[in-house]
Amino acid sequence: MTTATPPGMLRALRLFAANPDGLDLRRAGRHLGRAAEAARESVDALVAGGYVEQTPTGSYRMRPGPSGGDGPVRRASEVPTMLADAVTELHRRTRARAYLAEWTDDDHVDLLDARGHERLARIPELPARVPPSMAHAVAAAKVLMAFSSARRSRLEGGTWTRFTASTITDPTTLDVELAAIRRDGYALDREEFAEGFSCVAAPVADPGGRVAACLAVSMPTRQLATCHAETVRAVTEVARTAHRLWYR
Repeated sequence: MTTATPPGMLRALRLFAANPDGLDLRRAGRHLGRAAEAARESVDALVAGGYVEQTPTGSYRMRPGPSGGDGPVRRASEVPTMLADAVTELHRRTRARAYLAEWTDDDHVDLLDARGHERLARIPELPARVPPSMAHAVAAAKVLMAFSSARRSRLEGGTWTRFTASTITDPTTLDVELAAIRRDGYALDREEFAEGFSCVAAPVADPGGRVAACLAVSMPTRQLATCHAETVRAVTEVARTAHRLWYR
């Protein structure tokens, strides 16, 4: 991921979803309990990610989803606050970059929230919106596909890019891995997208039982090798806790 998402981005996103006519920075800050300039970081991140746009009057509003156009399709406003809190908890437990991700209606995987200081290594070339052409090589995308046959079926077609020597490019091999993810409750990316980096991701089901989001961490492969069991336990436990809280 090229930039860390500012804390509170999900809360800001839900705020704009609830105010379709738009808000200026002063009003947005008041709703968020922050000064206007403090709210600007989250708003600027939403604009950069294509979720929010600035109006001619200087206020901000949600960008409309496409009706055949190329704007982003979003459901991020539906993701409850406790999932943002779960990202913070996951970072606290692992001291690694922690992410919240969801599969969007245009088959991208949005990395909606992140925690991690600047000294933590970042996965090179990983965008904040992971396109379908990268889904087979990213742990967050794999765990979201594992629990939805519809998502998996839309990945078919064309040749899958081999990003590293470890990238899975054979559909049958990927299906075997997706079955293992359903059995084990977590996904791994073992240097499949970028050399030297590995990820662990676990699903979070919504109150209707649909796997709507996932939590993930990324770290250098050598680091994961020294704490593999502890990292998997942290990711799966925090994901299960978030699921239980969502039901309350």
